[in-house]
Amino acid sequence: MIRLTRRNVMLGLVAGVSLAWVTGYAEGQRVLPAAGAPYSAAVVSPAGATLAVFGGVAGVGADGETASAAALAELSSRLDALGLDSGHVIRIRAALASGVDFGGWNRAWQNVFAEGSPPARTTLYSSGLPDNASVVLDAVAVFPDERGYPVSVVGSRPTLNPNLRLTGARKNPTAIVGTRSGLFLTSGALPNRDLDDPSSLESHIRSSLNNLGQTLSSQGLRWHDMFFLRIMPTPQPDRPTIDFDAWAPVYESLGELTSGHATPYTLWGAPGFGASDRYSEIEVWAVPPSSSPVFSDIGDTAPNPLLRMSGSPRSFISSGAMIAPNAELAWLSGVVAPVGTAPAEESAVAVSILKQRVAALGATLADVAELRVYRVAAGTDGDELAAAWNDVYGAEWNNAENNPHKPVRTNYLVEDLPGGRHVEVEAIVVLPSKGF
Repeated sequence: MIRLTRRNVMLGLVAGVSLAWVTGYAEGQRVLPAAGAPYSAAVVSPAGATLAVFGGVAGVGADGETASAAALAELSSRLDALGLDSGHVIRIRAALASGVDFGGWNRAWQNVFAEGSPPARTTLYSSGLPDNASVVLDAVAVFPDERGYPVSVVGSRPTLNPNLRLTGARKNPTAIVGTRSGLFLTSGALPNRDLDDPSSLESHIRSSLNNLGQTLSSQGLRWHDMFFLRIMPTPQPDRPTIDFDAWAPVYESLGELTSGHATPYTLWGAPGFGASDRYSEIEVWAVPPSSSPVFSDIGDTAPNPLLRMSGSPRSFISSGAMIAPNAELAWLSGVVAPVGTAPAEESAVAVSILKQRVAALGATLADVAELRVYRVAAGTDGDELAAAWNDVYGAEWNNAENNPHKPVRTNYLVEDLPGGRHVEVEAIVVLPSKGF
């Protein structure tokens, strides 16, 4: 587990709770605690860290606690294969099947992260998980500095990218990612509207990926530079059950395009995207083979010189976020408004808490590289709640101060959120460079 060794003097105030940095298990890793929560508010990966990225860690069981324990045990096994343990995990995202007991998930979690400072965490309810799973996790861990660079893992497979290796199963492996050349993150991509076969979920998924391929190409990246995908298909008209098998032939094609090195992924369902008649949304993380030339422009006016956003300034969101080599990244937990907050106010309150946590990191909202929004369409109030979120986002990011440096964003509809909330927001923040 993460061991507390000392406290730093950096303090922040979040929702009336004083927060202080503590050091984590891995050398250089810092943790921002969340008082009263079984997870941390944020965990920072050190500059130039090597990350282990896990997708699709599934748990099956007779009840939520059993399934959650099974998923966490599988994650533990994968960590052990890398010479890591639970103390090296910096963030976990959990998708629970509808009806899974949140208390059971929490009990299983605390059995693993009972001491010290746990990872950051986001939990949501999906409208469907593949293979009868009750829980699906994706996770990020950090290798300690003493493992050197590049990190040596027995049995790992080199790829066409010198900063990316894969280990474990050929299908949905674990990625070992060096961040000394930076990272690239995308917004969620929907399929085009003019599909040859709009009734085919496979066609929707392929179209989403082709749009992401164009985003990668615009940054000089290729399919083999990807190290993580999140695929979110939705039910189609008259098909209440999501055809998760539609992903298999697409993943096979990715294997061919990457010379047998297809990326880790997480696959889970969402309620849908309203009247757009598009039934998949996908986002990607990639690692540049070498430092991006965008950081050679010393005249760039970006608020954070370690972060470059791409896409049209007229767009509501950025299409891509290029992160400079050796940046410190803060991985934030999902943020929700306190119990009793009026649904129409949840977006504003959640972003206000997020803003305070970002400030406690020594950063601003202009340093947010990635924003993930999980939103429940609450019956007849769904349109009103969506408008409330867009108003808050526009006021904080799509404004004269931050535009065009707004984050990449995916606005997911989810089946439900724990505690009856309607909005949950998580982020990755690029911490500004420290002066001398």
